[in-house]
Amino acid sequence: MLNKKALQSEMAVLLSMQEIVGAYEEIAAMRMRKVKKSVLQNRDFLSGLNNLYNRVWYTYLHERRVNALGFPVKRPESVFVGNGKTVSVLVSANTRLYGDIIKKTFDLFLKSIVDVETDIVVIGKLGRQFMSESGLNREYKAFDIADTAYEREDMKDVLDYILAYTNVIVYHGLYVSVLTQNPTKTLVTGQALDLKEGNVKDELRCLIEPSTEEVAQFFEKQILSSVFEQSMFESSLSKYASRMISLDMASDNISNYLKAARFQTIKLRHLVNNIKQTERISGIALWD
Repeated sequence: MLNKKALQSEMAVLLSMQEIVGAYEEIAAMRMRKVKKSVLQNRDFLSGLNNLYNRVWYTYLHERRVNALGFPVKRPESVFVGNGKTVSVLVSANTRLYGDIIKKTFDLFLKSIVDVETDIVVIGKLGRQFMSESGLNREYKAFDIADTAYEREDMKDVLDYILAYTNVIVYHGLYVSVLTQNPTKTLVTGQALDLKEGNVKDELRCLIEPSTEEVAQFFEKQILSSVFEQSMFESSLSKYASRMISLDMASDNISNYLKAARFQTIKLRHLVNNIKQTERISGIALWD
């Protein structure tokens, strides 16, 4: 059993930790509320926009396969001027205390790229640490972006690098609810390649002006950066929600340790009182 001084010291440390955890939890909640509304609103909008983009691209590929006379023509891989390669992007974090969402995202990322020919981009210091610990002997490009907020200027270098690729796959956390965050991947570009054998319903049966090719080019050049930015904000939201759960669990653990420390303090006090009482009784017995 700890002595009185040790118990007091332990309780002081636990109380300080409880205050720090509470402050971090409030900050995480504040930041989560700040980005949650816009992320959830943009999620539905960009999801629909991405679906429309895929259908436009499929329509363009279909038009290029068959000319006006019905003869097949060579199908280009993309209207976008890319390098013909695929890049896989891991969005991690620079600091810890984000629960297990970062590790789960990395596990999905690692499983997806281990046997695939793809270039690699890692955003965040934790991602680089996980890469070195994984034993995967692959070169990758690293970027650091602050965890606190994502601004367009902060992402400019990353965007300039990855949008040179024909296919861009982003691995990040996805906010489902405050209690649930799942790792996921977003196909920023190249998703329509999977539609080359798609159903007839994927084709847009309407007039597309000025032309299908120009509309597809507009989508690829103007919309894809927005899809990538949304992936970054999705990651941010999932990290803050995961941090809240992690800190709430830490707060509960600290409360349990405090209860145990208080119980030990009371137990020690009773023990001291019992010793004093025994000494008094022994003293009385000596005088009798």
